[in-house]
Amino acid sequence: MPARTSKALQAWNDLNDRQQGTLAVIYDLDQAAEAGRRSGAARGEYDDRPADAWRSIDFAHEPALRDIFGWTLLQERLMGRGWDNQGNGSTMAALERRGLITRDERPTRWGYMRTVRLTREGRAAARAGTSLSPGGRRKAALGHRSWEVLALLWSAHLRGEPLKWGYSSTIERALIDKHVPPLACFLPTGGYEITDRGRDFYRKHYAAHTAAHPTVQAPHPDGSDVEPWPPTVDKLLAEHRQFYRGLLAAWKDACTAQQAAEKEATALLPKMSDTLPAAVVDQAEARHKLWCGTAQQRAALAAEHTEDLHTRAGHAARAYAVAALTAHNAAVTQANPLENMTPPDPEPDTWDEPPLPAPKETGINAIDAEATKLHAAAVGRPLKRRGPAPTRRTRRGNVRITEKPAAEPGAALYALAEHLRGHVQDGALVRRLHPAD
Repeated sequence: MPARTSKALQAWNDLNDRQQGTLAVIYDLDQAAEAGRRSGAARGEYDDRPADAWRSIDFAHEPALRDIFGWTLLQERLMGRGWDNQGNGSTMAALERRGLITRDERPTRWGYMRTVRLTREGRAAARAGTSLSPGGRRKAALGHRSWEVLALLWSAHLRGEPLKWGYSSTIERALIDKHVPPLACFLPTGGYEITDRGRDFYRKHYAAHTAAHPTVQAPHPDGSDVEPWPPTVDKLLAEHRQFYRGLLAAWKDACTAQQAAEKEATALLPKMSDTLPAAVVDQAEARHKLWCGTAQQRAALAAEHTEDLHTRAGHAARAYAVAALTAHNAAVTQANPLENMTPPDPEPDTWDEPPLPAPKETGINAIDAEATKLHAAAVGRPLKRRGPAPTRRTRRGNVRITEKPAAEPGAALYALAEHLRGHVQDGALVRRLHPAD
């Protein structure tokens, strides 16, 4: 039986693409304000305003004269995602009707500023839809940066050398001042090293911190033999990626050469002076004819190479996608990804390629929703767009694309592979899904 969808995730899924994108931007700004308030408190700068005030986000000024009053940060972020246009007001109204935001305004010198604020339900919906830790961050004694630095100190100890840094506020404040005995110490000869207490702390609290900070690549205290993610997987994925990108670059070069040669092949003979002897005109015509003829030959050769490279790049992109899917599915099921992974094959057998398997669900919507969309596009069955398409804009207005560029071979497969590789790299997905291991 499929897992039950939470109320918050259902609220997110009920939104169209534009509404999701707008809510995600508001959530990012809300979380940035919350993080800034925490950082200020850590420095002794306390913000005693009520949450309704410091969580309020400027949306749009009225009158809407951006050349005079400028852009709000919310408008800047929406522009970056393609959602900044005249439909912003109706999108905010839709989010308010669903109880995900509230809208307000405050007076300014020349009018008033429209503001928005996430509700508890809106924050939960955005977290469920976009966060890689939708259930909330796991608790750990050290923050992300402190744990990352302690892992660097541990690695330096394994190499038999200190961490050759100058002054480090993270080490001094988080690893030395806040712990008795300290987790690290400064050496008279320069640099830092992990203490006996730090090594004991690293070993005892390794599981909790890899669960809380899965993107930090911290060596397992019992050695590489018990690492849950083989480094060879990342190496193979990098080889597939490099192989595809190399073929893609060669395809682009061949396309450029073909277009240049085709243009030369159809070039007209420059008009010559009527006073020139006929023999001189004949010489120019002969040279031009030869030039056009060789250009036609070069265009034909480049076209042949373009077609071959297009096919090769497409196969390389598919092989990259297959490898990334293998790694992703292995991370989800805790299988050995190396059982079915192979390096790039310069001359692959493509006679009977099996269907591209779907990525297994991780239970994290921010990963699964994008993976599902990219997989559908990669197999030629793109999902139907929900709502209007994003509009590319700059501060000077809409961007009009007069000529659609040629589709790159294997682009959809490459996008899927990149998404999956980004999450499995360094074992981050394994640590995120299976922290107890």
